[in-house]
Amino acid sequence: MLKAKRSFLLLVFIAFFSAIYRSFLVFRQGFPPGADIGLHNSLIHSITQGGNSNFLWNYYHMGGGNSITFPGYHIFVSNVILFTGLPDYLAQAIVAILFSTLLVFVAFLITRKVMNESVALIVAFLIGVSYYDIDILLWSGYPNIITLMLIPLAFYLLLEKNRFPKIPRLTASSLISAAIFLTHSLSTFMYIAVILASVFIAFCFPNRVGISRKNVLEWLIPIFVGGLLVSPFLVQVAPVYLNLNSAVYTGGPANIQQVLLASRLLPLEYSLPFFAGFFLSFVIFKYVHKKIFQFPNVLVILWLIIPTVLTQSFAFGLYTDYQRFLYFASLPLLILIGTLIFLGGRLLTRSISWLSSVGRKLFQKRFSEGKILKYLNFHHPSKETTVTVFAIALMLIIFLQLPTVFVTPSAGLVMQSQQQVMNQPGYDAIQWIKQNTPANSVFVADALYGWWLGGFAQRPTVSAVDPIYITNSREFEPALLATRLLDTDYLVDNGLIQIKEDGGYTTNHNPEFLAKLSNSYYPFPFLNFNNSQTTITYRKSGQVNMVKLSELPVKEMHLENTSTFATISVMRGNELLNFTQKATVYQGVRFVNMIENISSDNPMVSFDNVSLTLQTRGNLVFENSASIGLVDPYVNVAGQLIFNETPSTVTQDSTSPLKIIYNLGAQSKTEFNFYVAVFEYPSLVLSSATKTGLNELFMNNTKSYADKVEEFPLDVFDYHQAIVNLNASYIAIRDYTQISRFAKDPMFSLLFVNREVDIFQIHKSDSASNLITNK
Repeated sequence: MLKAKRSFLLLVFIAFFSAIYRSFLVFRQGFPPGADIGLHNSLIHSITQGGNSNFLWNYYHMGGGNSITFPGYHIFVSNVILFTGLPDYLAQAIVAILFSTLLVFVAFLITRKVMNESVALIVAFLIGVSYYDIDILLWSGYPNIITLMLIPLAFYLLLEKNRFPKIPRLTASSLISAAIFLTHSLSTFMYIAVILASVFIAFCFPNRVGISRKNVLEWLIPIFVGGLLVSPFLVQVAPVYLNLNSAVYTGGPANIQQVLLASRLLPLEYSLPFFAGFFLSFVIFKYVHKKIFQFPNVLVILWLIIPTVLTQSFAFGLYTDYQRFLYFASLPLLILIGTLIFLGGRLLTRSISWLSSVGRKLFQKRFSEGKILKYLNFHHPSKETTVTVFAIALMLIIFLQLPTVFVTPSAGLVMQSQQQVMNQPGYDAIQWIKQNTPANSVFVADALYGWWLGGFAQRPTVSAVDPIYITNSREFEPALLATRLLDTDYLVDNGLIQIKEDGGYTTNHNPEFLAKLSNSYYPFPFLNFNNSQTTITYRKSGQVNMVKLSELPVKEMHLENTSTFATISVMRGNELLNFTQKATVYQGVRFVNMIENISSDNPMVSFDNVSLTLQTRGNLVFENSASIGLVDPYVNVAGQLIFNETPSTVTQDSTSPLKIIYNLGAQSKTEFNFYVAVFEYPSLVLSSATKTGLNELFMNNTKSYADKVEEFPLDVFDYHQAIVNLNASYIAIRDYTQISRFAKDPMFSLLFVNREVDIFQIHKSDSASNLITNK
């Protein structure tokens, strides 16, 4: 009884430590870290304030629409908020910390069942500092935290058939199963997969695993009863998750699959401990239980290996965030690590005992009796104490040496800082939005802040989410529009080259040229025109003057497009001169046609020269009277400009800008055009990526720059059209580099500003609408 009481007190102490550790990391900066908490809050308010019984609908997330987020957690938290009156973010975080802490108790129970109480206490501590439990808490994957506690709890109840009466045990397991099914989709899949695999093996080999077919079939009852309890919801959501062609499984379009493979594959150091644990499990269970294939052992092995194998599921055409599978395999891995720690402590104790015995015999031979021998006999510690000391030492060593499995305080602070989205100024802006904007206003914001904004301001918000984090097909298009709207005014992509024009209200990227890479979803920015460094030298009444292009007010900018070409036009000017720049992208043509037109209606004004400045990553390696070539050898990207009118000079200084100067000879009106391409050159140079091969390529391009080489459709973005498509009313900006683009554009008005967020209202004028319609 004394030992049991001591174990219970130690377990409570470990759980208390785990709760404090988690609370410190979550609330260290006042607001819980992570962006998904905003998604959860948007569904909570869609259920409560909207009176919505359709759990597959979210009024606020990604502009509002169908949702595939399972609502179990949100229903539970909405009741917590209702009864406690806690602020939404505080209630969510407390619930998540509570369930994450309860996992300590559940891990103890199931480990004690599979191994013994000593190992269970070790595992309880390991859970308290587990990387995967703390990581998911910090990025606010709260529904998954709930199910990570419920899954082992269900396993424990089903394993303890001799400890609990049958009907209460199966009833509780069925209710837990229903909660899992209602709370998290991936958890539902993993839970069912582990149970079905375990039942299958036990049913085929009942004598080997030590369980009758009748008893093992009881494991299926909670699945069927739990599924029946939440069947109205499962019937609603089943079509999405049973469609193997949906973005849930395929990751979306082929280019998104490419990004997932490039960015979400697990590094070897993350998956290696899990695969190593699988092979060690056979040795461990053989040593501990003298028999590998007992049913609890089979359950733990399958619980470990099924999610671990699924981290490699890209080989079977499943495209997702592969690290998420490891959350489910973490507890069985920790059970094995805890067992190794216990066995290691016991082995070291036996070794010390053997060495002590040998030492005594040596002393006895040398000294028949004496103080040294009496001292050794008197101070020899108990076996249990020695095992405990060695186990603690091994725990500390493993805790410090496995950063991909455990979280030290310093690593936890780094993780928390990386995941922190919200601060007080950002939250103040959300409260201002909630109090000062119409309830149906559609906002556009960056990915992380936008999820908070939609959930906590209760405004339909389209977030500029990277496609690799989207599993709902309806969200791809608005997320792409939001991403582009926050980045640029116009964009044209013909599959061979992409250009972005930030508009006349900024000084950079007028326009920017990006190369399409074969191994990347994201185009590579290679060169761009810079209005703040492009100058016009002119004479008025014989007096020489110079003006930077960025100093000229914007008169007009628009985009015209058909199925075969798209042209971005920006006109600047004042009472003395007008400067118009046009960039035309043709379908299937690698080179973009640039036209620069300068004129004056004043007979006293003439132009001496125009100096165009291009920021580029490339070095000038090729030049003749008709063309120049640029190369960045570090990424194997080249750029080329082909001139119809030969510039007076082309220079590149040590700081990388490329200057192209046209001498105009005191003309009052002129136009010059040239063609620009950027491309990945290894796939184009047939011989090699040598200077000779590139020069041949550059020379050939001067003859074929207008040729059509592909049939890719044009991808055209116009910020006016995007605003109409999104039905956006406001834009929340946290990127200070983009503020001037909106602040100077008369289509936007700045309504709120603090050190974190600028909020602009969008004016949907008739003229803008007519412009879009005409195009």
